Amino acid sequence: MSWLVVFLMLASAALAEDPQRILFIGNSYTGVNKLPDVFLEVVKSAGRKEPVVKSSTPGGRTLKQQLGIVGSTKLIEEGGWDVVVLQGQSQEPAVAETDEAVRKEFLESAAELCRRVRAKSPKAKIYFYETWARHPDYWTESKKASAMGKDPKEMQGRLRKWYGVAAKENGATLVPCGEAWEINYAAPMPVRLHQKDNSHPEPVGTYLNALIFFGKIYGVKAPAPQWTGKVDEAQAKLMQGYAAKVLK
Repeated sequence: MSWLVVFLMLASAALAEDPQRILFIGNSYTGVNKLPDVFLEVVKSAGRKEPVVKSSTPGGRTLKQQLGIVGSTKLIEEGGWDVVVLQGQSQEPAVAETDEAVRKEFLESAAELCRRVRAKSPKAKIYFYETWARHPDYWTESKKASAMGKDPKEMQGRLRKWYGVAAKENGATLVPCGEAWEINYAAPMPVRLHQKDNSHPEPVGTYLNALIFFGKIYGVKAPAPQWTGKVDEAQAKLMQGYAAKVLK
């Protein structure tokens, strides 16, 4: 059997195993710049089998609130999902470090969402979306910042910790988007990934997140799609490098 035949057989098997139905449950950190759509463009650009991608992204909602949002619960109950992504409110995992009530609610709601997903989609792989710390300027502009940690580094550590706990306790996978944001801002010439509100992502930040989701879900260590959307080629290459660092 020639190497070309073997290669084609392996490629065909990989495509057959690609997820066919993917669901994002989150809020504005998923909805701004339409992360699910950007992710889908990355998937298509990489030559992978195009999945059905749906989402529910009501702004500012916690995991507990998602349990009562009809748009989210209907999609979960629709079932047949191969992949489900869960994202909490941007501050809740960070505040969970010092607030026992928030921590309890976050972890219990994560578990209940996973239970509901698996009741309708028993074969689904569940991913927790580790988001990013606020921009350093937030700590000089908001009196509320201290509840999330003394600086972006501490906030990111808390997000990493509690999303990691939620993933481990529920047999899910962590998607380390915030890790890549941290690497970017530690660079000598960081790209501005935050909008002016020091919270939500610029398109380049959403592109970086989409690369990491593609890498985690499809098992690609160094995603380098030709499609870059609203991101210029130089920044796209830089983001691809950051994605590869957290996916290795």
